[in-house]
Amino acid sequence: MNGNPLYHGIALAVGTLLVLPLALAVLNGWTPRGLRERRMAVRPYAWALLCLYAVMPLNAVPRMVDAPSGVVMACTGLGFGFVVVAAMCFLRAERASRRVNSRAKS
Repeated sequence: MNGNPLYHGIALAVGTLLVLPLALAVLNGWTPRGLRERRMAVRPYAWALLCLYAVMPLNAVPRMVDAPSGVVMACTGLGFGFVVVAAMCFLRAERASRRVNSRAKS
C-alpha cells in the first residue's frame, strides 16, 4: 500500500519547492503579475495554496515511514479536509475579486 518511500520523498521535495515559496511570498506581500488587478483576492489564493501544500506531507510522510494502513487512511481523510478548505478559499477569492471588479466598473 505504501510503495517506495523514495518516490514519496521526491514528490514531497518537488511539491515543497514549487508550492510553498509562492504561497509564503504572497502572504508576505508579493503579488504575482497575473493577480495584480485582483489585489483583494491574493491572500485567499495563498491560503488555498498552503492548504493544498498541507496535503502533500499528510499523504507522503505516513507512507514514507511505512505507517499502518489506518494511519495512512486517517491522514488521507485529513488531507481531504484541507482540500475542502482550499476550495472554500478559492471560492472566497473569486467572490472578492468579482466584488472589487464590479465596484471598479461602476
